[in-house]
Amino acid sequence: MFYATTLGKAFAKTCKNGDMGRVHSIFERAVNIRLEGQAGGLLTMLCSEIDILPAYLITHAPGGSWGRLMQVNDSLLFTGEAIYIRNEPIIGQITQAKLWERLSDAELTAHIKPEIDLIILGCKLAESYLSKNSPPSISFPVMPQPLNPLELIGLGPGLTPSGDDFLAGVLHGMIFMEKLRGIKNPRLPEITQLITNNLHKTGEISRHFLSYAVAGEWGRNTEDFLIAITENETRKLQNAIDRKLSIGATSGADEIRGCIYGVLAGCR
Repeated sequence: MFYATTLGKAFAKTCKNGDMGRVHSIFERAVNIRLEGQAGGLLTMLCSEIDILPAYLITHAPGGSWGRLMQVNDSLLFTGEAIYIRNEPIIGQITQAKLWERLSDAELTAHIKPEIDLIILGCKLAESYLSKNSPPSISFPVMPQPLNPLELIGLGPGLTPSGDDFLAGVLHGMIFMEKLRGIKNPRLPEITQLITNNLHKTGEISRHFLSYAVAGEWGRNTEDFLIAITENETRKLQNAIDRKLSIGATSGADEIRGCIYGVLAGCR
């Protein structure tokens, strides 16, 4: 049996509720679980702490473990103490795991001063670093070019297409700036509604991530990047980008480009 080290608040809620789920897909370092009776609800268990999101559980299991423990469609039971498959515990110490939540609105505004010139400079530094280390996988709009979510949703190959990663980033950036400045972005409701109404145009895993973005939820690495943009520390910003670039073939870079677009839109 392996043990849990970190979990997001959505995963913690599932364990507290004693929910059931079935294995959706298995990868080298991750397994996705579809919750029973909850349309579109997915949880992810990881072998190492690459990142942490609301529906993630980090364990100390070595890479390749999931394929030896389970098969697609296997049933799992989540409890406050352990996760079971075929009545056997596979992940324990749930209550000892560290709970991760994104910073609250009050914490963001208490620790970050929205200096627009500094934020714009941070976006320019991020764009420059990205262009040298990870060229765009597809053509994305850049501020002040208009954004049409219908042209991007589901665009590109992979479990989370590049267009979806970019749109998730746009939502992260816009919502982050709204919280930081206390000023509503007039385009955000329209963009959010267009994405929500067209989630059927992309795959289930990507719908899962976009749904969290619509709800104003992001992961730790994304939060680190958004905060780094507001600070005049080049090395800290580059380190935050590097952590995002380590995720997927282009997903991290595509999401960052979306974040930059959203943040700049929020500076206007």
